[in-house]
Amino acid sequence: MLGVNKGEVKLVNHSADWKKLFHDEKQLLQSIIGENIIDIQHFGSTAIEGIKAKPVIDILVGVETLEDVRKFDRKRLKEIGYYHLSKVQLDGKVVFARFSDLESLTKTHNMHIVEYNGSWWKEHIYFRDYLNGNLKKANEYDVLKQNLATRYPKDEKFYKKEKKRFVDDILKNR
Repeated sequence: MLGVNKGEVKLVNHSADWKKLFHDEKQLLQSIIGENIIDIQHFGSTAIEGIKAKPVIDILVGVETLEDVRKFDRKRLKEIGYYHLSKVQLDGKVVFARFSDLESLTKTHNMHIVEYNGSWWKEHIYFRDYLNGNLKKANEYDVLKQNLATRYPKDEKFYKKEKKRFVDDILKNR
């Protein structure tokens, strides 16, 4: 089952369903924003075989420029539960999230829109592919995430901050 409430850190065992859920979502998104994008990829922990993850599908959308996001049919995105997270301010990235419950802010999907083949795109794809090809590092990441989830079960910000060190170490050695 997909979904995590706002601020919570809940990890579950890897599910073979995540790949299919991503592909279904990709088809849905292509039917809505396909003419304004270059590619859609599955990334994040649900795209890494065998490790625990928050049950939220991370979707990477590549566009020619971030200006292309203005062409997205936001009404249709909202109809299927996607909302622009305007408070998420990351240079070079626009983020939408899909919620199954707006009252508890239960998030099921994150959609990160970045420039195709730009630095965000390359880093997310590299990290996913590196861990899928390196079982030892994937296991280290899994253990780290489990320890952080135990320490910060209600503090997603600290969880992400601590996890970022591991990600940055992998990226700087590429």
